Amino acid sequence: MKIALAVAVLLLCGCGSHATQREVLHVHVHGPARNLPVTEGCFLLLRSNVVGGGWMTYCLERFINDPGPNVTVLDSGRVTFALPTHTVRARVHITTKFGPDGEHAIQKLRGAVAGGGTIAGGGPYVEAPPGRVGASDLRYTIRLGT
Repeated sequence: MKIALAVAVLLLCGCGSHATQREVLHVHVHGPARNLPVTEGCFLLLRSNVVGGGWMTYCLERFINDPGPNVTVLDSGRVTFALPTHTVRARVHITTKFGPDGEHAIQKLRGAVAGGGTIAGGGPYVEAPPGRVGASDLRYTIRLGT
């Protein structure tokens, strides 16, 4: 009887578990990006539409290499997602591998969300001329919380 009571108490209290629920957002950025006027600290400022509503703004702060045939560009900066239910800000690092034409590229993004959490994702896009995104199909997973 004591064992059954102990098991029941453990099941009801969650066995001392302190697991926190992390909210996960899946964001799909599709289409061209609009170049915005550059602000202090941003070498390039891009705004893209988010499927389902909202937008993403990327402030490129630092980069290594210029876009070109078979080039890998490394950059870092700040991204802001203004979504119907959330505003998410993150510091990110991006690796972009351009194909032989120097225009078609694959992006891989990773970063830390302000206030806790992570962001990861990427996908294909077309950049021509350099600094102008004519098409994109980027998908990001944002995990909010600590």
